[in-house]
Amino acid sequence: MIFRKKSDDQIPRRPVTREALQQSLTEAVRTSHPEFEAFGGVFVERIAPAAPGGANWAVKGVKYGKADRHRCGVVLSYCVDEAQLEFEVSD
Repeated sequence: MIFRKKSDDQIPRRPVTREALQQSLTEAVRTSHPEFEAFGGVFVERIAPAAPGGANWAVKGVKYGKADRHRCGVVLSYCVDEAQLEFEVSD
């Protein structure tokens, strides 16, 4: 049996406001491909982490605008996975 220190289990995340996180996710999707410029945006909500060390936020809703839902969803999913490792909602 291997025991780890508690500090090894938690990933240090940078605090960010919900509005800034929504804006950065929206910009990440819009700039990923020219056809996604019509992407409307995302809504982020603060949640209780499902597991210790988990992200304290999740995507609540998405405005696709005239962009392709499936293709934007794939890109957004990747962006959210990366952002959940990097950020925590502070407000």
